[in-house]
Amino acid sequence: MYHYRLKILIMLCVGTSIIAIGRLLTLQTFQTKKARQELANMRIRKPEQRPTVRGTILDRDGKQLAIDKPTFFLHINYQLTRYMDSRWREGRILRAITEDKTRDEVEREFYEDKWRQPIEDLEESIELAWKLADVSREEVEENVKQINNRIWEQARWLGWIWKYPEKDRKTYLKEREAIPLEEIAGTKLGVMKETYPLVELKTQQDLLYAQKELVHRKQLTIMSEAKRYYPYDTTACHLIGWVAPWRESEAGIFEDDKYMSYLRGEVVGKFGLEKVYEPVLRGRRGEVRYDVEGNLLERKESRHGRDVRLTIDIDLQKKVERLLADNTLPHGNKLCAAVVLEVANNDILAMTSIPTFNLNKIRRKYNTVFKNPQKPLIHRALERTYPPGSTVKPLILVAGLEEKKISPYVPISCSGHDMPPEGWPRCLLQRNYRRGHDDYWPGENTGRNAIRGSCNVYFSQLAHRLSGEQLQGWLFDFGFGQKILKTPVIMEGPASIDFEDRGLSQSWGCLEYAIVPAKVSSASELKPLPINEKKWWGMGQGSLRVNVLQVANALSTIVRGGLYKLPRLVYNEKDPYNETGMRKLPISKNTLSVVRDGMKAVVYETHGTAYNEFSKPGERSVLFDRDMTIYGKTGSTQNPEHAWFECFAEDDSGRSIVVAVLVERGLRGAGEAAPLGHRILRLCNEAGYVGKKPIEPPSAADQ
Repeated sequence: MYHYRLKILIMLCVGTSIIAIGRLLTLQTFQTKKARQELANMRIRKPEQRPTVRGTILDRDGKQLAIDKPTFFLHINYQLTRYMDSRWREGRILRAITEDKTRDEVEREFYEDKWRQPIEDLEESIELAWKLADVSREEVEENVKQINNRIWEQARWLGWIWKYPEKDRKTYLKEREAIPLEEIAGTKLGVMKETYPLVELKTQQDLLYAQKELVHRKQLTIMSEAKRYYPYDTTACHLIGWVAPWRESEAGIFEDDKYMSYLRGEVVGKFGLEKVYEPVLRGRRGEVRYDVEGNLLERKESRHGRDVRLTIDIDLQKKVERLLADNTLPHGNKLCAAVVLEVANNDILAMTSIPTFNLNKIRRKYNTVFKNPQKPLIHRALERTYPPGSTVKPLILVAGLEEKKISPYVPISCSGHDMPPEGWPRCLLQRNYRRGHDDYWPGENTGRNAIRGSCNVYFSQLAHRLSGEQLQGWLFDFGFGQKILKTPVIMEGPASIDFEDRGLSQSWGCLEYAIVPAKVSSASELKPLPINEKKWWGMGQGSLRVNVLQVANALSTIVRGGLYKLPRLVYNEKDPYNETGMRKLPISKNTLSVVRDGMKAVVYETHGTAYNEFSKPGERSVLFDRDMTIYGKTGSTQNPEHAWFECFAEDDSGRSIVVAVLVERGLRGAGEAAPLGHRILRLCNEAGYVGKKPIEPPSAADQ
């Protein structure tokens, strides 16, 4: 028994020893591998990020509207700029005398002497910068001040959260001035050792001179980076938008993507299509890894952002903007907006708003532009709504004819003797001259002539015959009361991105008797329209509100024979003919013929409201000799006053162009808006979009 127990004990000891030895060997092997791995990792440098290049925004012909352009900047180190910051200087002195107040004067003299040379170096650097760059000395000093402010604020915030971790940012904003200067000046941050752009070196000569001067200046350096550049400055500024350094609130879009998330100093789209298509335009950073000897271990190539191509003709856009800004024309210095559509695909060739601003200067001039009482940041063709005035009358005629409330040959009397009842709209002829359209065409104030002379009596009574649901339904089907400029998904982005929510800012318009816009998805959701409101809608007044793009889009639908398409600003390869959302409105050929006949009479026949602009003897439009047929409709509103003109031109080859123009505070559509529309048609003809292109170059008067 004893030998048996001894044998078991020996076996247990041997087994335990084997296990211990095995574990020891395993641990040693593991630790050896771990140590080797750590050693290997120590030989690998920190990954170096390779910047991406932002995608380009192009016009319909491939002309570059927004590009990343290599630029050179003179950079300055914060270790030098801080000597210009009186807060930092005072804070450093206060730190030195904290324990012994009697040393105040001694320490100040000591530091003033110690800082004399760095301050002289800073002065020389500022002097060099403003000589190199096309800026004033004041602007250079302001740049230095901004660098100091940025880092001082970071140091103050960091000191605050260390001292009061339980307090929120709102409290910080109220109490931050109470943080002692000496505490802020003593904060150490990594960004304090970095350099920051002071001025841009715009020419090769500036660059060479700077390189020569910087040989003995350690606190200055030259660095290159991609800068967003807008070759056309002000043209299409509202649509293109701009970029600027990102903020924390904008970081979430790519927070789960290591190579697309934003790093310090990078930019993000802030406005316009730069912002809308940020997920498309922004590329992916690259990355390289080296060992301590400089051997390349791994390379991940940068991926450039994708391009975005617009339907805009930038040259036409530029000419239209210049035209609207011409204060020698009848519209004077009034604010304007215009839209040009190519009818077949409903592509936006130009969508302009006056005044404009310079995209290459907006980041420096933003506060000035923002405070401008004319509100240049607002796109008046998209974001503002107006009563449509008489431009709505062709749509009212379509609704009245299709709902069988009138026939093409049945007149509605507009007499200078029998005035409309009190509270009903009157025509301008009745108000000013006690005459009516019956005096122009006795017994023939039918639909086509009512369009021709823009008869308020005819259209107010016709609209009154329609039910509220019918009137609202037809206008909704033509695109009123809804956002019609969509944002096509031209590239799949992160799943969290909703391109529709990122669309350009635009107004819905108002299709119901309410102060706020309708914001509905179908006409059935609209609130009932009061009976008394319908007569005012018939002449485009009352509570009815639209934007300029909606007016142009509705007319484009008529020109296509009732085929509704959404207007298109961004070209989509997946939908080359813009058929997404396309639908056929139930409009007969006979109805379309009556409307077109009336709009043609506006231009070609006496007493047509645009006759004097296009067909007046001795002033006949040159466009009539270029194989074009023109149709138009003027509009004027009161309370508030605005002037409108919409028109379309067709040629024998089937091409057609729609133009809609608005003049804010304009008195008469025929006198202020129609001349602009006429000139825009000429620009479209000269650009080759409709009619026979003139052989001779346009004269200065045609521009």
